[in-house]
Amino acid sequence: MLSSYRKSAGALALAMSVFAASGASAEIRNVLIVDGAYFPSISHVQPGDQVVFTNNATGGHTVTGDAEAWTSGAIPVNGSYTLDITAETPTTFRGQTSDDTEFEGAISFDVSVTQ
Repeated sequence: MLSSYRKSAGALALAMSVFAASGASAEIRNVLIVDGAYFPSISHVQPGDQVVFTNNATGGHTVTGDAEAWTSGAIPVNGSYTLDITAETPTTFRGQTSDDTEFEGAISFDVSVTQ
């Protein structure tokens, strides 16, 4: 039984090191929704990443991708919405607060920018 455990642990360690060496890891980018703006206003992403929108504004907020490609639905105060990034994700999004104030943010696939 101990030998079986060692083999399993060795196989797991090998699999984890292969995955780590491949560099294939998704990033989570956080965007704060504040009254009248997104922070940061531009998030640098790659396909496979996630952008988490967290509402720190004083009212509810809805975020929508360009051409209505995606929408968060109403995000309550202190609530969040997670967007999975694909190569087809629009690079601009806009939001609207409960008082109808609208503002815009963006994502960039530009890898030459230091993150």
